Amino acid sequence: MNFTTYLQQKKHRASTVRTYSRGIERFLSWLQSEGIEVEVFTYNDLLAFMQHCNRNGVSKRTLHTTLCVIRHYCSYLMHEKRRSDNPAAGLFIKGLVRKLPAGLLSTEEMEDLYKQYSIQLNVDMSKKIMLGLLVYQGVRVEELMQLAVSDIKLKEGKLKVKGTSRTNERVLHLHAGQMILLQQYLDKNKWKTGKLFSETKELNNSTAYMFSQLKKLNAKVINAKQLRSSVITEWLRKNNLRQVQYMAGHKYVSSTQRYQLNNLDDLRSELQHHHPMH
Repeated sequence: MNFTTYLQQKKHRASTVRTYSRGIERFLSWLQSEGIEVEVFTYNDLLAFMQHCNRNGVSKRTLHTTLCVIRHYCSYLMHEKRRSDNPAAGLFIKGLVRKLPAGLLSTEEMEDLYKQYSIQLNVDMSKKIMLGLLVYQGVRVEELMQLAVSDIKLKEGKLKVKGTSRTNERVLHLHAGQMILLQQYLDKNKWKTGKLFSETKELNNSTAYMFSQLKKLNAKVINAKQLRSSVITEWLRKNNLRQVQYMAGHKYVSSTQRYQLNNLDDLRSELQHHHPMH
């Protein structure tokens, strides 16, 4: 199996596969020029490669992307049993401005949204279920689109969320109120044997309309990404990092770490350093 096929099997988008397949060439060319085999390069070799890039005017952002590609490439080599380690696993570029989780909602605010949504506004059952999955399980809209009836495990009180190009598969607990609503929805729609909700275009329209309604209940509401960020941040108050990484479906623990509250002050300081007027 080559690197491109490996990426495709990991369900990366076609554009990502092309970018990563091209992106690894810079590093492989450098290894060849140094007479180093891919099976044996070390952490120190990576540092030397970074210095080489700096001398040649490669930006921090580009180098950050290249290191991400190298991490994937090392995972591919480990999958092929050509390596037993990933020297790039803990190597990151300092000094990059990272996006902060903005406008987070508290658990109380999200639960209030969920409770008031169907009471105060004229909404159908499917939208209430979708909102519950955003508020309690932190799913992405893309994941809502591919949920199937068979993914709902009411007897176990669990939900299976399939993996995507950006997230891993996981199994999450359902809240009691969600289970009652889901049971009613499935009983009412016994003809449904495939997707839990409507087709992709309709669902996109439904979620867009849903958020326009939610803003009437709470002006702080922005979008599904904001709800997911809020859910993950709250999870980290009560669970360890690796548990939350699984619950969020993050492929890399670094994706989860950015939501840790004890890191937010450092992130804000970093933002202020780069943008002192904010």
